[in-house]
Amino acid sequence: MVVHYNLREQVLNAIGSRIISGELSPGDVLPKEDTLSEQYGVSRTVIREAVKGLAARGLVESRPKVGTIIRPRSDWQMLDPSVLEWVASSKPDSEFMYNLAEVRLVIEPDVAALAARNANEEEIELITAAYLHLEDADEADEEAWAKADLEFHSRIVDSCHNEFLAYIVRAIRKPLYSRRLINVSLAKMMKPEDVAEPYETAREEVLARHRALLEAIQQHDEEAAERASCLLLQRVMKLMMDDEFSESCD
Repeated sequence: MVVHYNLREQVLNAIGSRIISGELSPGDVLPKEDTLSEQYGVSRTVIREAVKGLAARGLVESRPKVGTIIRPRSDWQMLDPSVLEWVASSKPDSEFMYNLAEVRLVIEPDVAALAARNANEEEIELITAAYLHLEDADEADEEAWAKADLEFHSRIVDSCHNEFLAYIVRAIRKPLYSRRLINVSLAKMMKPEDVAEPYETAREEVLARHRALLEAIQQHDEEAAERASCLLLQRVMKLMMDDEFSESCD
């Protein structure tokens, strides 16, 4: 039998979003296949394949004589791109976003250092071009700004030459960019009084922090690249929590 995976993905996303949002809670039993089939207007085969997708991501499990139940949040595959997309679409709370920023702080500075070490001339040219796109982007145009920022950081990830780190960073960043939840809002998070010296505007500060990262990579300065990335992420976390972040990049 041919499974229409486009329908399966639609149902998978619909049920996954309901679980992530809390509409379906851990311990709840999913409706039976017939009920879900009627609810979503698809075949039982499509429902079965969608439930398999949920199980593969740790969201549900089948129990004899009970049915398919929602698993505890601690069992969810949080770095799976689909799960992160569902979390992003559910308007995650500040604690989730801060925890995610902490993960980024652990990983991304090392990625930047590796990019400074490993990037070849062609890759540096691509990173530079991506930064210039960011400079040209209007932060009032969230789509354009997000696209330019994603391109800049993606080029850095490509240049680290470590496919495992690249996968982790992309898994975290891409779904959040699609929902405008990181970096694109960094300037918007700043009130005039929040802009750090010696900068005069939020845009100037954001661009300067990205430019520092670019220049470190251009100069193959691993320590400076790591520090620039760390400081950029620290700035995000400080604004998120409206307090000084306790750790240092020194």
